[in-house]
Amino acid sequence: MYFLCGFWTLQHQFVAVFVYLSVIGTNSGAVFCDCTFDTVTEWSGGLYVSPTIAGSRPGSLIAGAWAAMMSLGKAVLMYGARLIDGPIHYTGYLENTKAIMEGSKRLQKGVEEIPELFIIGKPDMTIVAFGSNVLDIFEVNDIMSSKGWHLNALQRPNSIHICVTLQHVPVIDDFIKDLKESVNTVKENPGPISGGLAPIYGAAGKMPDRGMVQELLVDFMDGTC
Repeated sequence: MYFLCGFWTLQHQFVAVFVYLSVIGTNSGAVFCDCTFDTVTEWSGGLYVSPTIAGSRPGSLIAGAWAAMMSLGKAVLMYGARLIDGPIHYTGYLENTKAIMEGSKRLQKGVEEIPELFIIGKPDMTIVAFGSNVLDIFEVNDIMSSKGWHLNALQRPNSIHICVTLQHVPVIDDFIKDLKESVNTVKENPGPISGGLAPIYGAAGKMPDRGMVQELLVDFMDGTC
């Protein structure tokens, strides 16, 4: 049995590379590498082996991830992101992480200052979920979508969430401003907007038969394809 010390990253969210790729890093790569190989010995199509668990990946994705991690991991001065009050510079992953965590806390504070909303749980990292007991949070989500913010709708309880990344850091104040406006819009004019997803989530939440929910999703997809 090997005892490994390592980490796992979502590359597209925090490592500045393309989607559909994740990285596992350990302090004993030669030992752990064999465990990630995916082998099929009894397939009628022949013998198959892939260096990734989920199957093959384009070499460009792997090369891009390697280049990004080597560049940002060793960066002394990465780049500047201009804010309202002037330029700010991030230096590698440690400074990126600091900026993201501070942005997440600022966002949480902004949501907590909106009386109609409440934070789900106690976010320790960068995923912040929030709901409401006085208005339809999915209608708020639709209004936010119309403003260019694409959040994830959740259920049980009804809520929406955002995963704060480096790209969000300069626009946290804009997000909170639009969120306050969206809440006020729903308060003053309750009801779904044309093309929004609030009716689907609202109906699904009231259906005890989850098979009916599945049929609802299939009908929705069939109507949009």
